[in-house]
Amino acid sequence: MIELAGRSYEATIGSDVQRDGIYLELVDQENHIVGEIFLSDVDGKMTVTLCQAEVPVEVVQWMIARANVRLPPTDPVIR
Repeated sequence: MIELAGRSYEATIGSDVQRDGIYLELVDQENHIVGEIFLSDVDGKMTVTLCQAEVPVEVVQWMIARANVRLPPTDPVIR
């Protein structure tokens, strides 16, 4: 759990077989999905999807920084 912008959040890392990639999903203290960062195993692209209308920039920045650490591809060909 992490405290950002006065709220508590929890990040989950998982794989998505249907979309062929891995993701970092962030949920808030009420267990609502805030957003997801997805790394495609197909093309190596990372995308951000926000699921709430207003997400503090600090939270988005944390998600991106965390995804860059936890989701990078291990295959140097993709990079």
